[in-house]
Amino acid sequence: MSPADTRARSRRVTQPPIDRWGTFCQLYLLALAGLAVAIASRFRTQLHERFTFDGNYIEDTLKIPDASLNPDDPFRNIALVYRVLGLSGSPDVAAMVAIAVFGVSVFAAIRWREMIHLTPTGLGVITGCYLLALIYLAQYSKEFVSLVLVALVLLLPAGWLSELALVGGMIAYAATIRPYWGAVVGLYVLGRILLPRLRGLFPVLILILLTYVGLQLAFNGILGESLSYPRVSVNDTRAGVNVSVGSLIQDFLPDTVPLQWLNAFLVFLSLVVPWPLVLGGSLTYLVMAAMLCFLWAMLMWSLHLVQRERATGIETPLMSSLGHAPLRDRYPRPERAIALLLSLVIVQAIFEPDYGSYVKHLSPMLPLFVALLPLSPTAGWSRRSSRVRAARSSDPSAPPTQKLPT
Repeated sequence: MSPADTRARSRRVTQPPIDRWGTFCQLYLLALAGLAVAIASRFRTQLHERFTFDGNYIEDTLKIPDASLNPDDPFRNIALVYRVLGLSGSPDVAAMVAIAVFGVSVFAAIRWREMIHLTPTGLGVITGCYLLALIYLAQYSKEFVSLVLVALVLLLPAGWLSELALVGGMIAYAATIRPYWGAVVGLYVLGRILLPRLRGLFPVLILILLTYVGLQLAFNGILGESLSYPRVSVNDTRAGVNVSVGSLIQDFLPDTVPLQWLNAFLVFLSLVVPWPLVLGGSLTYLVMAAMLCFLWAMLMWSLHLVQRERATGIETPLMSSLGHAPLRDRYPRPERAIALLLSLVIVQAIFEPDYGSYVKHLSPMLPLFVALLPLSPTAGWSRRSSRVRAARSSDPSAPPTQKLPT
């Protein structure tokens, strides 16, 4: 019998009964997905114009008769994508399609059998993710293509063909719409190879530091620019035309050659732990900072679990905080999510001019965070099930929890 068959047999244990909380989680997420699609078509009309500027520009671009690709005009290229999909004259339908794709990504991130293991915190995070999706994605947007890529990241099974398809899609996205995704692709491949093999957070931070050293060499030697030039140039342009942005991402160190890599690393840390937003004092900024801190802390914890599994080789429980074990065998959602999210934020530290743009470009990636939500090892979460688990842990004669045999 092969090792795979042995693991499959060992995982054939009786599923615990689903309590009312587990059923509520499943029904709530179904209702939330349907409601989000239903209101997507009109949601953008309630937003401030700063949230819909790009969407309105793409809608104007769609009125241009020429539908050819233009390597120098990403807005024209995303307009071509909407034309090919038959959405060029239907902004309301385009908004609904985007939120539907977001919903598919969420349901791919946490499958039906895993929803019963959600906690109240998990439901709150998913609700917040839908709200951000309605703000940033329920309109014509360049993020629509990256949202489709996220769906593929979560839906494609394990294997080299799937990884090649993902990398090919990212390269096409970089070549036509988001040029900085060229760097994201390279870092994603590096992350898929190296991140599970490292032990602890400190080696990961060292790897990120070395990444910025390499990026500085590329920017200085090949492009002839400083590492912070893409971000600083955008903010300088805004200052020149008197555009006020309240959440600018500032350099922490002088823009000198010996300090560029370290400055980029500090900016990276300020995206993961956004203390500048906290110091801003605004309630909106505080809420944004708290959510970002939670999401990135969740990623680091999931990375720790993946590294520990890889290093020890211990068989995981049928249901762990990383998800349902048979599904993880077929779909490496946490591993892909961690690699892509870290790759993106490393590059965002160089290119994003303000926290609003940072969150906007992060919004299609939110289903990847959903794939990292901590899950309860037993089905259902309630005070009653918590008492049952406590009683089982104190009673040796009680039925065993849902663990694989050692």
